[in-house]
Amino acid sequence: MSSSPLLNRVDGVFIHVRNLRRAAEWYSAAFGVPLKEEELQRHYYTLNVSGEQPWVTLDDHGADPAFEFQPAAHPILSFYSRDLSAAREHLRTLGALSVGEIEEAHPGLAYFVFRDPDGNALMALQRS
Repeated sequence: MSSSPLLNRVDGVFIHVRNLRRAAEWYSAAFGVPLKEEELQRHYYTLNVSGEQPWVTLDDHGADPAFEFQPAAHPILSFYSRDLSAAREHLRTLGALSVGEIEEAHPGLAYFVFRDPDGNALMALQRS
């Protein structure tokens, strides 16, 4: 098999949002990381949640007037949690548009789907 110039690794994920400041404030609170005011001077905001890759970048497409926002209808990524019940309550407190019930995909893997304030579907999961 020949080698590929692409690596089998996700470098970053874009979450499209309507209002960059509002989204940056919400995601910063959701992950318990400080808001970086200097990052709000452009049309995207990068959250380095874990200090490593992949990067999570919020993008309001302010430089693209033809862009029409459509929230992601299905989960576009999952975030890990050590305590799904606490994560559900935390997201509800922060004003997530919806927070689903915890489901067990199979023994040792549970998850729930939630929607950020822009309506993007995301997932929280826990492995045991």
